[in-house]
Amino acid sequence: MKVRNYIPPISIHPTLWLSLILSILTGTFMEMFIIFSIVLIHELGHFLVATYYGWKIRKVMLWMFGGVMETDEHLSRTLKEETLVTIAGPFQHLVIFLLLLGIEQTSWLTPSLMNLALQYNATILLFNLLPVWPLDGGKLSFITLSKFLPFRKAHAIMITSSIFFIVIFALVLLGFSSFVLSTYLLFTFILWENRVEWKQRFYVFMRFLLKRHEVDQSKHKVLPIIVEKDARLIDIFSKFRRQYRHDIFVKNDWRVTHEANCLHAYFNLKQYRATINDVSREMQK
Repeated sequence: MKVRNYIPPISIHPTLWLSLILSILTGTFMEMFIIFSIVLIHELGHFLVATYYGWKIRKVMLWMFGGVMETDEHLSRTLKEETLVTIAGPFQHLVIFLLLLGIEQTSWLTPSLMNLALQYNATILLFNLLPVWPLDGGKLSFITLSKFLPFRKAHAIMITSSIFFIVIFALVLLGFSSFVLSTYLLFTFILWENRVEWKQRFYVFMRFLLKRHEVDQSKHKVLPIIVEKDARLIDIFSKFRRQYRHDIFVKNDWRVTHEANCLHAYFNLKQYRATINDVSREMQK
C-alpha cells in the first residue's frame, strides 16, 4: 500500500479556526497547540488501524472539542475490527506519554509546559473513555451491547445510557470550581449529538439492514428466530443481531424463511407492511 494512503484527509471545522485565533489573541496558543497535537495523534491511531483493515475513510474532521473519523464502514465490519479501530485512538495516548518522556530529556519544553502536556494527555484520554456517545468509551459500550443484544435495542440503550451519564457527569462537575464555560459547551455539544442520534435511530437501523442486505452474511453463524405467522418484517428485523445470520421459524408449522428473503421482500419488493407469512407464501409459489 502506498505511503500516501496512510495520510488522513483532514478537514478543520470553523470552530477550530476560531479557537486558534482566540488562543493567539489571549496568549494561550501553545496550550491550544498541545491540545491540537494530542487530538491529531489520537485520530491518527483510528485512521491507521482502519486503513490497515481497508476501511473507506471520507475524512478526519478536527473541531474545537476534538476530532472524528467519518466512515460508513462501522455497520458492515466485524465487532473485532470495530473494537481494534476504536481502541487505537486511546492507545495513542500511551505513545504520546512515551514521546513526552523522551522530549523531557531534551529540555525542548519548559517544565510547566511539560506538566501541562502530560495533564492534557491524561485528561483527554480519561474523558474519551467515558461511556458516552460519540466518545470512544461510548463506542466500546455499543460494541459490548451489540455482542449480547439485537442491534436496534443495543443502539437505543447506548443513547439513553449516554444521556444519563452526561447529566450525571455534568451535575458532579457543577460542584467543582473548575467547571468552566468550555466544559459546559462540551457537555452541551455531546448532549446535542445524542439528541440527534436518538432522532435518527430509525435511519441508523435502516442503514444496518441495508448493509446486511448488500453484504454476504453466509460466513456468520446461524441464530434462529421464532415468531408468530403474523409477525411483521420490521418487527422481526428488530431482533437481528450483529455477526449472526438468522433463519426465521414460524410457530406451530415451523416453516423456515431465511433473512435474505425477508430483506429482499422489504427493500427490493418494497413490501413494508408484509408479514413473515406473506413472505413464506411468496417463496412457495
